[in-house]
Amino acid sequence: MSSEFVSNLVKKAKNGSAEAFGELYGLYAEDLYRFAYYSVGSVSAAEDCVSEAVCLAFQNLPQLKKNDAFKSWMFKILHNCCKNAQKIKYLHKNEVELSEVRDVSVEEKDRSEIISLMNALKKLTDEEREICILYYSSGYTSKEIGEILGLKDSTVRSKIKRATEKLREMLVV
Repeated sequence: MSSEFVSNLVKKAKNGSAEAFGELYGLYAEDLYRFAYYSVGSVSAAEDCVSEAVCLAFQNLPQLKKNDAFKSWMFKILHNCCKNAQKIKYLHKNEVELSEVRDVSVEEKDRSEIISLMNALKKLTDEEREICILYYSSGYTSKEIGEILGLKDSTVRSKIKRATEKLREMLVV
């Protein structure tokens, strides 16, 4: 999808087209949920965060200055919603349970790997976890992550490197 396509959808959504906003949401929904789930560690909390972020984005869309910045703007909103959810519920100290990994299509071995990864991610700082999720799971560049989190891309790259080293140490038994 081209940035021109996204910009046109944003323009239509700013002019009141709920359908265009729905298309925008559809472009990023999977990444939004993945980011929220790995940030807050719970399916229901992730769904709540994404719902809140989407509502806020729809309400505040006229304030978006650059139409082609929609994606990073949307993730900034979600990032803030996840941070608020983390403050309200102290999710990071709880161990992930097998019942939380509900995808029935996932094999048992894969579920235990997901649980190990989730528990390792919880041991990173909030910022390290968010950067890793955006980089590895959602495929954002260090520049895009920097825009979302308000960091320099060189800072993001060094944080990715350090967080990756920490994860390797935790996951290698």
